[in-house]
Amino acid sequence: MDVQETEHETLLSLGDRLLRIQGPSLRAPLRAALQSLRRGTDADELAGAWAGREAAALLAELDALGWLTAEPGDASRDFEGETYERQLDYLGLFSPDTAAAQRRLLSARVGILGLGGVGGIVAQHLVASGVGTFHLVDDDTVAPHNLNRQFTYTPEDVGTPKTEALARYLRRVRPDAEVTGHRRRITDEAGLHRVFGPGRRLDLLILAADSPADLPGTVARWAAATGTPFSMGAVGVGSGFWGPLVDPARGDCWSCFERARRAALTAVEREVENGSTEPASFSFGPSNTTVAALLAHDMIQYLCGGECPTSGRRAALDFTRQRITHTEESTCTCQTT
Repeated sequence: MDVQETEHETLLSLGDRLLRIQGPSLRAPLRAALQSLRRGTDADELAGAWAGREAAALLAELDALGWLTAEPGDASRDFEGETYERQLDYLGLFSPDTAAAQRRLLSARVGILGLGGVGGIVAQHLVASGVGTFHLVDDDTVAPHNLNRQFTYTPEDVGTPKTEALARYLRRVRPDAEVTGHRRRITDEAGLHRVFGPGRRLDLLILAADSPADLPGTVARWAAATGTPFSMGAVGVGSGFWGPLVDPARGDCWSCFERARRAALTAVEREVENGSTEPASFSFGPSNTTVAALLAHDMIQYLCGGECPTSGRRAALDFTRQRITHTEESTCTCQTT
């Protein structure tokens, strides 16, 4: 929670939510009480600091807004000294129990298919957030032209399989991470079954490979058969997208999403999409990084709380206009038709 005081009011904000307290600057006891909330407090301190009528009214209002979370007293101390200790408060946007959310990240098993300008950056964010197990899938090696946007690789990695180079990077960030590389090109469901066979159940699969063109459908059929949630992201010239997060446990359906998405395209857009079967021969670091970071943000939120802004829908970012749009959340109809 952020606190900003002006001459005539005090503004409390959490995410995109705002609470406005009219009047002159806060009196010292109320300011101290808010500071105790921001750093974390226990029941005894809370009772003393918020005993006054004005403080009690504000505390009740914060509780009604859902801004207060209750956790074991030693929850934050469990993560002291870890690379992710300062993100715990942020996880409060995703779950009322931030310690439990962090533990879900620590135990999460994530597969990343495609380790380029999107997949590698997503992995970078996930390992820093504490994700504990990775399965990395790619058949390519690091090339000089990758280095303008694939920031987990260095010139010393050129010629090395991306699965090996990225695994080294992830272990440097988190030495206890379990990282398995699978150097292969996935073209069908059988390939996915071989890579993610018995004993390798995933909490999430991220599709960041751009070929073959029908790979999303292949992944979707495999995910539906195995009950594996998945999402994806890609970047083109001046635009990029991430999502949808398709979770079979929620009844999400890739086929119904695609049918609705395609139906909303104009005839020209559909013709252009049908003709775009080859990966783009160009790339730009800032656009790849932006889309990958937004995808990673959604995936961390999903792993923490089971939902995210792209659950069942796709977000698209127009870089030229700096505008984000979302598709409507799709409803599965194929079981009822």
